[in-house]
Amino acid sequence: MGVTTPKLTGLLVTGLCSVFLGERVFHDLFLVRVPLVLIGLGLVVGTTIWSTAASSRVGEPERDTHRFLALLHVLCALSLVGLLIGTEDAVRWLNLDFQDGRSELRFRRGLLSVSSIVLAVSLLPLLAAQWAIRSSGRKATEAGYAGSLRITETAISALSVALAGAMLMLLGYVTAIQDHVLDASYFKTSTPGTAVEEIVRNMEEPLRVLLFFPTVDPVKDEALSYFQALGNATDNLEIAEIDRLAEPQVAEEYNVQTDGTIILIQGDRFGRLGLSSELTRARSTLRVFDSETHAALLQLTRPKMAAYMTAGHGELNNPDVDDVLGGALGSEVQDSLTAFRDLLGFLNYEVRALTLQRGLGNRVPDDAAMVLVIGPQRPFLDEEVLVLAEYLERGGSVLFALEPSSDFTLAGLRDQLGIEYQSTMLVDDQNHLRQRGGLSDRQLIVTDRFSSHAAVTTASRAGAGSGILLMGSGHLTSIEEIEGVRRSFIMHSLPSTFADLNGDFQFDETTESRRSHELAVAIEGVAGGERNNLRALVFSDAEMFTDGVLGSLVSNVTVAADGIRWLGHEEAFSGEMVSEEDVPIIHTRSQDVAWFYALIIGIPTLVLLVGLVTLGSRRRHRIRSLAT
Repeated sequence: MGVTTPKLTGLLVTGLCSVFLGERVFHDLFLVRVPLVLIGLGLVVGTTIWSTAASSRVGEPERDTHRFLALLHVLCALSLVGLLIGTEDAVRWLNLDFQDGRSELRFRRGLLSVSSIVLAVSLLPLLAAQWAIRSSGRKATEAGYAGSLRITETAISALSVALAGAMLMLLGYVTAIQDHVLDASYFKTSTPGTAVEEIVRNMEEPLRVLLFFPTVDPVKDEALSYFQALGNATDNLEIAEIDRLAEPQVAEEYNVQTDGTIILIQGDRFGRLGLSSELTRARSTLRVFDSETHAALLQLTRPKMAAYMTAGHGELNNPDVDDVLGGALGSEVQDSLTAFRDLLGFLNYEVRALTLQRGLGNRVPDDAAMVLVIGPQRPFLDEEVLVLAEYLERGGSVLFALEPSSDFTLAGLRDQLGIEYQSTMLVDDQNHLRQRGGLSDRQLIVTDRFSSHAAVTTASRAGAGSGILLMGSGHLTSIEEIEGVRRSFIMHSLPSTFADLNGDFQFDETTESRRSHELAVAIEGVAGGERNNLRALVFSDAEMFTDGVLGSLVSNVTVAADGIRWLGHEEAFSGEMVSEEDVPIIHTRSQDVAWFYALIIGIPTLVLLVGLVTLGSRRRHRIRSLAT
C-alpha cells in the first residue's frame, strides 16, 4: 500500500474523524472518548509512518511527488498532536505551568489556531492529490512524470485555497480584536424641509444662528450649507460663525463649552443644537439634521403644550405611560402607541392621561391643547360623553381613531360632529399589503387619495403613489348638516374597496359593491371665524397609528403629524421634513426565506456553474488546438 493509494488517505481521514468524535461529540463519556481518541491517533500516526517509509522506496521521477505527499501526512499528524495538547485535560496531564488562567487560555487558543491552520494546509492538498490520482484512472507510478506533475499541481492548488482560508480566519480574528468601525454607507446632510421653512418664514423677527466651530472644520461646513439653504428659502435668517476660543465672551454668554454647538436665537429666547466635532461621529445626526432643527425651533417658538390621551376603555395606549400619569389599563392593552407619543413629543407636546378620575368624569383640563381617543373598545359613560361635548363647545380639539371591532360609537356627539361610523370591515382584493399570504391580508388596504385640506397637507402634495396603510378599517358617513360646523372628508379609499358584509374577505357581486369610501373627516366650527372654534379629526382605523406602522411607513407619520398640527392650530407649520437616513428594507417571512436560500444555495450554485462552464470552454479550446 503506497502513498498514492486511496486506502492510506482513507485511514488517515478515519483517524481524524475518530479523534473529532471523541473530543467533541463524546467528550463527557470517558469510556467512549478515550478509545476513540487512541484509535484515531494510532491510525494517523500509523499512516504517517507508513507513507514516510513508502516514499523512500520509489524511484525517479515519482520520488518528489511521493515525498511531497508523505510530508502532508506528517503535517496532519503534527497538527493532530497540537490539537490534543491544546485540550484542557492534556494541559493538566502534562503539568504545564502558567502564571494565571489568562495565560493558559492564550496558550490553548494559540495552539488550537496554529494546529487548525496546519491541518487545513495539509489535509486539503492531500485529498485533492488523491482526487487527481483517482480521476486519472492509473497509479502515479504508471502515469509517469506527467501524472506526477498533475498530482503536484492539483495539491498545490488546494494548498492555495487552504492558505487563503487561513488568511481569512486570521483577518477575521484581527478585525474582531481591533475594534474599529468604518462607515462606508451613503452620507448626505439633509436639506431644509418645508416644515422648517414655514416655521422660520412665519417668525416675526429674523432667526439668528450662531455656529460655534473652529475656523476650519468639515462639520461646520455641512451645518453652514444647511442654514444657508434655509436662509435663501425664507429670507428671514442671520448666520454668524464664531470661534469660542477667539471670542470667549460670546461663548460665555450662551454657556457654550464645546465646539459643535449651534445656538438658535428668536427674540429674547434661544435654543441649542449639538454636533460632534468629528465628522465621522456627526454623520448620523447630519443625516436627520432637518428633524433636529425642526424640534429645536418648535421649542423656541412656543412653550410645550399638553395633549391628553383617554384611557380606561381599552384604548391602544401603552400601559407604562398611563401608569406614570395616573391611568389604569392593565391587560386591556392591544398594541403600543410609543411611536405616536414620541411624535407628539417631537412636535413639542406633553402627553398626559385623561381618565374618569382625572378630568374625563367632570371637565377636560383647561390646559388641554387636544384630546386623543385612539382605539377604544368599550363605549364611554354618558358623563364622559357630556364632558367631551362640553370641551368641544369650548372650542377644544379632539382626535378620534376608531376600530371596526369596537363597541364605541359617536352617537352621543352627533349634534357636534354629524358623523356616523360604519363598523363593517373594508376589504380590497386588488390593492392591499401582502403580509401572511392569506385572504385576511385583504383588510390591509392602502390609499393615496387625499383632499387638499390642511390636516393632510403633506400627503396631498405628495400625490399618487405615496399612499398610507390601514390595518383593518371601517368607513364614515355623513348624517346631517349642522349649522356653524364644516365637515371635509380628507381621506378616501381606492375604488376597488368594498364593505365585506359576510366577513369572508371575498367580493360577492350580489350583495357587495366596489366604490370609494370615506376614511377620515376634518370637522371645524366656523362661527365668526374665531380661533377657539372646535376642531375634530375622525379616522376610521386606529391601528394605522401603532408602532408597527409608524415605524415603517413615513407616509403614515406625515398624516399623523399634519393632523396633530391642524388640531393644535399650527397648520401653518405643516410640511415635510427631509431625512437622508437609510430606510430599513422590510420583507415578509416568505421573502426572508427566499433570500436565505438564494444566498446559501443559489449564489454558490451559480459560482459553481460559472466555473464548470469556464472549465469546459477551456477544455474544448485545448482539444481544438491539439486537433489543428
